[in-house]
Amino acid sequence: MFYAHTRESDDIKQPLLEHLQNTAALAKKHAALWGGGDFAELCGLVHDIGKYSLEFQARLNGAKASVDHKTAGGKFLYN
Repeated sequence: MFYAHTRESDDIKQPLLEHLQNTAALAKKHAALWGGGDFAELCGLVHDIGKYSLEFQARLNGAKASVDHKTAGGKFLYN
């Protein structure tokens, strides 16, 4: 399983899919007010897609490597 975050206070990890789905739902809800719900939902689904990598998962487990997870979603949509 891939994870999005680790809560430091109790070491609980949030599954990446859950995080992306929650973000997408919130984005859709808020952007629906101006007619951008579907686009915002898509952006929410891909905003952290770069966390779907072994390198990022290692970072969550304490590895010191720097991982650029932020641009992967934009690159995915561009392609």
